[in-house]
Amino acid sequence: MINSLTFDIEDWYQSTYDRKASIRDVVIKQTSKVFSILDDNDLTATFFVLGLVAEAFPELIRESHKLGHEIATHGYAHELVFTQTPLEFARDLDRSIKILEDITGHRVIGYRAPDFSITNQSLWALDILEQSGIVYDSSIFPIFNRRYGIPGFKRHHHCVNNGLIEFPLSTIRILGVNLPVCGGGYFRLLPYPIIRSAISRINDKEREQAVVYMHPYEFDPDDLPKLVVKKSFLRYTQNINRSDSEMKLRKLLKDFNFTTVAKVLNIDE
Repeated sequence: MINSLTFDIEDWYQSTYDRKASIRDVVIKQTSKVFSILDDNDLTATFFVLGLVAEAFPELIRESHKLGHEIATHGYAHELVFTQTPLEFARDLDRSIKILEDITGHRVIGYRAPDFSITNQSLWALDILEQSGIVYDSSIFPIFNRRYGIPGFKRHHHCVNNGLIEFPLSTIRILGVNLPVCGGGYFRLLPYPIIRSAISRINDKEREQAVVYMHPYEFDPDDLPKLVVKKSFLRYTQNINRSDSEMKLRKLLKDFNFTTVAKVLNIDE
């Protein structure tokens, strides 16, 4: 079974703490570390790139594309979809697609919403994605979370009514509840044996492919302690286990097979 490995390319300070902040060049160092890990394992992944990052550091995106990674869009400015009007969302999306396609000369077919912000109140975004030429979306988290999620949503990839392919973030179902297991803070906080068991269950028992997501900044334990962040608790929680993330990812890449979303879904890029 071949699973999808994905990275959301953004700057923690801008995307999580201050959306008006400029993108910092630390994103180059953080993403380059991911390049190195993937190269050591002879793997390619899908990079959901924020338009602001591509605009600030086009060479980083060219290098990603040159290395064979799939370039998909993470929107332009990391604005939450459910806070936007349909027109604002469409403009943000189209702007991000144009930037990425101008840099790589290659069609963008995938999208992931900032903070998984396609929820029940913003499902209208799926029609705009399809109308903008996006082939697949990986934005919906089929869990209950105070910030995002659609608990009753289908857990594995499928076509929605307009023909768009939805590839939800992976979960396991226990006692009728979907639990997140395959990325981001969940990847940092959960012990590796639990993550390995969850993906094995998805692959072997459910006969489905998993989609794993991470951020390059999660492999950089030195960045957050340097930042002036008023919410010290936020800085603390966001930095937990970052020093262990690289080791866990390397174990994951040895234990399971991974490639890009487009290849898993057998989509021509």
